[in-house]
Amino acid sequence: MANEDLPVPRRSEAKRAQDRRRRRRMRNNGAVERFTVEEIGERDGWICGLCQDPVDRAYQHPDPRAQSVDHIRTIADGGSDTRDNVRLTHWGCNHERNNSTPLSTVEDAESQRAVLQRIPTLRAYAESLTPEVVIRRSQAFHSPDRYRAKLAYRVERYEREGR
Repeated sequence: MANEDLPVPRRSEAKRAQDRRRRRRMRNNGAVERFTVEEIGERDGWICGLCQDPVDRAYQHPDPRAQSVDHIRTIADGGSDTRDNVRLTHWGCNHERNNSTPLSTVEDAESQRAVLQRIPTLRAYAESLTPEVVIRRSQAFHSPDRYRAKLAYRVERYEREGR
């Protein structure tokens, strides 16, 4: 059967497959605990762990101001699904972060540089960077001010589109 003859999976099938992979990763990453957004919110004082602004319980998904639970060390990077590895965030801040994590060590920065050096069009740029610059840019990218600005933009767009 040629590649063109394969049926294109419907979005719901693709989403179910993605969910199965995520659950499998969670089990393989260690302990899995049951917790609620309310439990994590109470523990964190209803303050977003990314932008450091209050999280209002009145907002519901898909509003970007809705409460959400963020894995500090992402599941994709081997993080566990436990209370110790989660924090309360706004849904919009969590979505903005995606699975990126601020770099904090020279080893992490060198690893990131090595990835960039393998891309021919970015090789010269990557070679011009020092690990300290990579760390500083990564931490600036993950600053509370940046998350706050991105959340404000998402809220404005959400309200403008009248969702």
